[in-house]
Amino acid sequence: MSNPCPKCANLSVESLLDLARIDFKAHTFSQEAYFQHHQSFDDLEEAARQGCDFCRLVLESFQRTPCPDEDPWEWPDGWIEVNEPQPEDHSGTMYSIAKGLQVSDIKLCLNATHLYSGQGFEDAQVFDEILVQVGQPYSETEDGTGIWSCPLLRLSLIMPTDRMPRIGDIRIGRYEFDNSVLGVICSQRLAKQWLSECCESHTDCLALDVQELPTRVIDVGTSSRPNDVRLMLSYGKKAKYAALSHCWGGAVSPLLTTDTILAFQEHINVSDLPANFRDAIVITRNLGIRYLWIDSLCIQQDSKADWEMESKKMGLVYRNSTVTISALVSAGSNEGIIKLGRSSPKSPKPATIKVLQDSKDSLHVFVCRKDPKEEDLRILDRDGALTRRGWTLQEYILSPRHILYGKDMIYWRCPQGYISSDGLPEGNRSPQSPYVNLSQVIYSDILSRPHPPPSDLNIILEEYYDLVGAYSQRQLTYGSDKLPAFSGLVQRLHPAIGGDYIAGLWTTDFRNGLLWRAEMMSCHHARDPYRAPSWSWAVTDDLVLFERQDAATKASPSSAELLEYNVELRDPDNPYGEIISAKLIISALTKPLARSRQAIGANWAGEDIGVAAFDEPLESGTTGRGTPKLFRVDTDALDMGDYLMSIEVKMDLFGDSPGTEWAIDVSLFRDEEYIVALIHTDDNTEEGAEWSNSEAWCLVLRQTPDDVQKTYERVGFAKIDSPPRLRWLKTWERQVLTLV
Repeated sequence: MSNPCPKCANLSVESLLDLARIDFKAHTFSQEAYFQHHQSFDDLEEAARQGCDFCRLVLESFQRTPCPDEDPWEWPDGWIEVNEPQPEDHSGTMYSIAKGLQVSDIKLCLNATHLYSGQGFEDAQVFDEILVQVGQPYSETEDGTGIWSCPLLRLSLIMPTDRMPRIGDIRIGRYEFDNSVLGVICSQRLAKQWLSECCESHTDCLALDVQELPTRVIDVGTSSRPNDVRLMLSYGKKAKYAALSHCWGGAVSPLLTTDTILAFQEHINVSDLPANFRDAIVITRNLGIRYLWIDSLCIQQDSKADWEMESKKMGLVYRNSTVTISALVSAGSNEGIIKLGRSSPKSPKPATIKVLQDSKDSLHVFVCRKDPKEEDLRILDRDGALTRRGWTLQEYILSPRHILYGKDMIYWRCPQGYISSDGLPEGNRSPQSPYVNLSQVIYSDILSRPHPPPSDLNIILEEYYDLVGAYSQRQLTYGSDKLPAFSGLVQRLHPAIGGDYIAGLWTTDFRNGLLWRAEMMSCHHARDPYRAPSWSWAVTDDLVLFERQDAATKASPSSAELLEYNVELRDPDNPYGEIISAKLIISALTKPLARSRQAIGANWAGEDIGVAAFDEPLESGTTGRGTPKLFRVDTDALDMGDYLMSIEVKMDLFGDSPGTEWAIDVSLFRDEEYIVALIHTDDNTEEGAEWSNSEAWCLVLRQTPDDVQKTYERVGFAKIDSPPRLRWLKTWERQVLTLV
């Protein structure tokens, strides 16, 4: 640190760590144990003018951060480059906020970004951030109102990759980003090191068995002969291989076709390949692996028969791979996986502070402004280009080992957890692992020490339905891939779940499998071309979630019963892929339902018994933006007797008073015949009980237009919010229904 001011001369990571031992909660500025820096922002500004590097870093971070809000809650994302014009008084920046404070003293404390908010010192493995508080820290009034004076400035502690200092058991700093060619070479060495450590040291990861190669693989050659790349037919050979998970992003060329298959076995011209494929070949070779699987080069793209044959093996391709290379941020095959020449984090010139307080050791740590937009694997996992695509979900879950390529860093994932190239441990910046029990099933026969899968089937099913919900958020280029792109997962799960798999539904849990609904306002059915029956979640490209109940796995007196089912498969040898048609025959209690275009205000409701969520909104008459409430109607009108009615309740329509009565407008009823079919309520009650033990979950069905008697299609989901009277359930008519 050049010409440090007296405050900074006395500053060290060790002194900050001693304070953190007294009081520390992750991502929170301590109000009890902090380093008291300058007494005012003016003093800090003067110290910066006198040549103190750390004070200059803090000052410039304030001066070059625009602040459109006069009272910011958190540090803004923007940045003003050196060559950009700026007023001399730095108005409109965080500097003007700090200068306007009556109390503007500077306080410092450490933070550990890998921890979740509120975790304590005992959980920390690495401290990699300094929090800078100007003025009074966050506080609350007696009524709980939060008071901020100035949001926290976050400064990152950075170390070169060849060293990482420790104070006791605590590591200090994260590794620096290196976007040079040399940095990329180091990243490739790191990836090879991760793979080696997993294979040799992770006792809970994969067994050392080498798996059989896929039908076709790319022989990537050797580093001494990098142009000797060709397509190889494996003929059952066993060897290590990598698999590529990527986004096509439009047309890809060249492809494996009937015309190119013989030529590719002789030689593949690497320079003709898209950037993603060229990079994947280099990565595979640098890992010491000879073979690589890429979908468009290993499956004949002009042969439906070959695609059907190989697509049903795709789950095994990824599950049996030595490692999967995931191009997380590449939206298309021509973007490349290895990102050279990336822009450096936007920051003033870094400063340094000493690591130890009194040691003669000259070890220092670099300090730089933290980029609010810096890469975070948790966010990449949620919003990355790769994680938006449908096919890549099963590629991600089935692959036991991954090298994940982001924009700024690379990451490792295996059954033991996540690692990032900045050296931070798994935690707040890593994705959650919500499918722990499914993973135990999927990897059960390839782990060195497999965990027994849960004995309770409901635990597996709960994660399965969550997985379907996650899959529904992803996009597919071809709607016909809806079931095939999920097939590798269900193929691995089938032995644990049992029964038959029918177009996305398990017969062992068919009631819960039917009880899905739109997560948003609607879920439109894809009808042309046909890909799934109306009762399957695979019929829609919109987001779905399941109203799952453990008790629905077992029958109760009023629950629906599955009598018969039939599915016509596109490929008779693949029960998990495309289908031509499917139907269920169930026995269920039913009530007629009138679907009305009528809309009423929220203060007119109150007599409703639940909700009827139609998959698709009405074509006209209402906006579809209200809540379609379910009402029970006792009347002999329309010769319907006791029936149910769906009316839209809107917040923007108001009556005269909350008690105002409203009249049913029969003229606004739809002409179609609807029924509500009760799928499950837990009425395994004691003798003499008056009520069911649970709410009632139902499907809304509409008779099909082909006039086939008792044949219905699903058009929505309904729920009776309160446990229904058993006496009322006895008035429902049990029918045998065919669902298509």
